[in-house]
Amino acid sequence: MLDINAYKGKNIAERLEGIEKECYLAAWDWMEYGWGENVEFQRMREQILLCDETRGYLYGDAPACRYIRGTRPVLDKIGDEICAGLDSDREKVLAILEYIRDMHERVGGADYFYGGTEEELIKKGEWFCERVARVMVALCETQGIVGRIVFHIGAGHLTNEIYLEGGWAYFDPRCGMFCVDENGRFMSVDEIVRDRDSIYRQPQWVTDYHAKYWSLDYRQHRNYHFCFSPYELQCIGEYSLADADKYNFEWVAPYSGGGNKRTPQDRYSETGMMMLIR
Repeated sequence: MLDINAYKGKNIAERLEGIEKECYLAAWDWMEYGWGENVEFQRMREQILLCDETRGYLYGDAPACRYIRGTRPVLDKIGDEICAGLDSDREKVLAILEYIRDMHERVGGADYFYGGTEEELIKKGEWFCERVARVMVALCETQGIVGRIVFHIGAGHLTNEIYLEGGWAYFDPRCGMFCVDENGRFMSVDEIVRDRDSIYRQPQWVTDYHAKYWSLDYRQHRNYHFCFSPYELQCIGEYSLADADKYNFEWVAPYSGGGNKRTPQDRYSETGMMMLIR
């Protein structure tokens, strides 16, 4: 019988060895140091390591949307406006992806604070991955679509999986990226890891969603060699508006660096590169 808690939160480190363990603990320390008891760090306690032991659990039965419409009326209104006139969940998720991808254009990507509710993140035009991943889940939930958050540990990047058309589908709302197979079916994180070449086999209609801030070549290269590297640690965490009472959404001043002193961020950056570049 699988004890999922053994593969969850900080317990994940006990399932790892060597540089993988060092990198995971460095990521944990950095998130705690930079964010404190705030939603971005607190959420890490819910994440589960994707591995042979947990694959069946993570990609098992279809989940139910637990969010109750009307609980967050501002988000409901925004979600409804984005998805107005759209019939399929596919159309709605892609419209939400575009909306989040372009939010930063309102303020040029300025990072005024860490944390904040999803309503506040939308208002300020959020751009950073750990926060837009929350917004992606939130807006999908307003449409009855379930999502979760993926932390590519070594790469230091957070994305999403959305339950769509009978399976989990990878989406990167910051970069406007996702993958489909040869039949046009959305691919999960697990499927992309197992077939990394699919990153470079995407049709034009998929790559047209890519954010223009970066070159497509760069983001594909980064996904291939970092986010979906065979050496990467993929951690998948449940997140829902229904669980808002579990989290602290207070604003946190942006981290401004350690000057000449080493900080947990430095060790995290080092171990991430050491783990992924071999």
